[in-house]
Amino acid sequence: MQERKLTGYPSIDKPWLKYYSEEAIKAPLPECTLYEYLLENNKDYPNDIAILYLGRRIKYKELFFQIDRYAKALLALGVREKEIVTVALPSIPEALYLVYALNRIGAVANMIHPLAGKQEMVNYLNEVSSRFVFMFDGTYQIIKDALSETSVEKAVVISVGASLKPALKHLYLFKNRPPRFSSTLFETWHTFLTRGKNVDLHEVKKDPFSLALISHTGGTTGEPKGVMCSDYNINALIWQVGKTLPSNRQERMLVVLPPFINYSLVNGMFEPLSLGHQVILIPNYVPEQFVKYVKEYRPNHINSIPAYLEVLLHTENVKNVDYSCFRYVYYGGEAMSPETEQAINKLITARGAENKLGKGLGSTEMVSSAALTVKECNKSGSVGIPFLKVNCKIVEPETLEELKCGQIGEICFSGPTLMMGYYNKPDETNAVVKNHADGQRWLHTGDLGYMDENGVLFVTGRIKRIIMTKGSDGNVTKMFPDRIEKVLNSHPAIQTSCVIGVPDERRIHYPKAVIELNTGFAPAESLKKEIRAFCVGKLPDYQIPDVIEFVDALPRTERGKIDYRALEQQAEETREE
Repeated sequence: MQERKLTGYPSIDKPWLKYYSEEAIKAPLPECTLYEYLLENNKDYPNDIAILYLGRRIKYKELFFQIDRYAKALLALGVREKEIVTVALPSIPEALYLVYALNRIGAVANMIHPLAGKQEMVNYLNEVSSRFVFMFDGTYQIIKDALSETSVEKAVVISVGASLKPALKHLYLFKNRPPRFSSTLFETWHTFLTRGKNVDLHEVKKDPFSLALISHTGGTTGEPKGVMCSDYNINALIWQVGKTLPSNRQERMLVVLPPFINYSLVNGMFEPLSLGHQVILIPNYVPEQFVKYVKEYRPNHINSIPAYLEVLLHTENVKNVDYSCFRYVYYGGEAMSPETEQAINKLITARGAENKLGKGLGSTEMVSSAALTVKECNKSGSVGIPFLKVNCKIVEPETLEELKCGQIGEICFSGPTLMMGYYNKPDETNAVVKNHADGQRWLHTGDLGYMDENGVLFVTGRIKRIIMTKGSDGNVTKMFPDRIEKVLNSHPAIQTSCVIGVPDERRIHYPKAVIELNTGFAPAESLKKEIRAFCVGKLPDYQIPDVIEFVDALPRTERGKIDYRALEQQAEETREE
C-alpha cells in the first residue's frame, strides 16, 4: 500500500489519528436522543448505582423511575414539545431528573447559573420566552421580586435536601426553612410532582439533530450568549470520550462544578451516566475538602480546573492519602504552570494514581472538550490531541488561511460537536463560526497556538482576554474585561477604562478597573462608589470591580492600544512590595 504524501497542514494530514484505532475511526456516531442513549446503555443494569448523593445510593432503575415521574409532571404543567424550559439548579439529583425528563418529552433545557444576578436572570428568561423555570431556594431569593418582569408563568422551587436520606432531610429542612412564596407564580417541588400522578406518558419521537440544550457562555467577548446543542452534538462527545478513555461500568466520577457549565453537565454527568458509571453529586463543592471526598468516595474520574487542583499542594495531610483510585483526572478552563502540574503529578503518582494529570482544550461552542491528552502524548505544555471525529486547523488570525504544523495562529475546530449556533444571535454566530473553502463550518476559538508534526496541540495565548474568578457562591467562573469595560465606559464620568485581574488567594483573581476620567470630573471616593453602584444590575456581582483606580493616562502600546499587560505588571509589583 502506497504511503499517503503529507502536506504539512493539520486539517488535511490529521496526524493525531495515529493514536486511535482504525475501528474507532470508521465507527458511526450514535443518532439518538440523550434519554435514548442513557436508556440503551443502562436498561440491562437496573441495580447498578447511578448517583451517589450525600449518603444516598440511587440505582439506575430509580433514575429512570424519577425521569418518568418528572416527565409526567412536566406534561401536566403544560410543557410542550420543543418548548424551552429554564433550569437554575445546583448539582442535585433533581437537576438530572429534570433535564432528562425534558429530553424525554421532546422539550429543551435552558441551563443558567442559579446564583446569577437578578437582571441577568431576567434577561436569560426573557431571551428564550421561558414560561417555566425550575430553581432552588437560593435562586428564589434572588428572583422572587423580579419574576413578574419575565415571561414566566410558573416557577417550581426545589430544595437541595429533597433527595437526602430521611434523617438528614429532616435536619436540613429544620435548619433551612422552605421559603414562603410571595406570589402564585411559585409552587413547591412536591406540588409540581403531584400534578403528574394520573398522567399517561407517551413516547415522543424527537429528532436527535434538533435542539436539546442551551448553555450560556461569554464566548470571546463576554456578552452572554445561549449556545444551542443538539442531542447528536452531545452524544457525539460522550461517544468519543468513551472511545478515547476506556473505562468499566460502575467506575466513579466526582462532580466538582455546577451543571450550568457544559464541562460539568456533559462531561461530568451525562457522559459517566451514559457509560454506566456512578456520579458523585455534591451541591456545594468545597475544594479544601478534596481529601475528605477522596477518602469517602474513592473516585476514579475527576474533571476539574487548575484552581481546584492546586489546593492539593496546600492541603494538610494530602501526602498521606491513597490515590490509587484515580484513573483519569483532567483539568481545563485555563492553563496550569508546568511547575504546579509537575508537583501535583509527583504527589498523586507517588500515592498510586494510574495516570498523570490530563488536560484538554474546548469551549461550550464545541459542547465542551475538543482535544485532550492521552497517556501516549501527554506532553508538557500541551493540551493533547483532537478527538477522533473532530478536525483541527491553525489559521492566520483574522483570516481563513491555514498554517502548517509548527506555525502559531488561531486554533479552529470542526466536527459533530460544533454547536448549532447562538440562540437568536446570527451575527454573533457568524462572527465565530465561519465557512471555509473545504465546505466545512469551523469554530474560531480565539485561542492562539500551534500543532506539532505528531498532531499534538499547544496553546500559546488568547486573542481576547478571559480572567478566572470565584463568585459569591464559591464556584469558579469567568470574567470578561471587555464586557466590564463596555459598562464602565458608558458612565458619563469615564473617558476610557481598562480592567485587569489581580491575583487573590480567596477569589483567584478580583477585578480592578483603571480609569481615565472625562474633562470636568475629578477623582474622589464618592465617584468610585457611584461607579460601582452604576455597575450593579448591569454586570453579575463577581464582575463588578473590587478596586477602582483613577489615572491621568492609561499606558499604551506602540500601536496605541491600551497596554493591559503593563497594568498587570504594575499590580503584581505592588502586590509583592
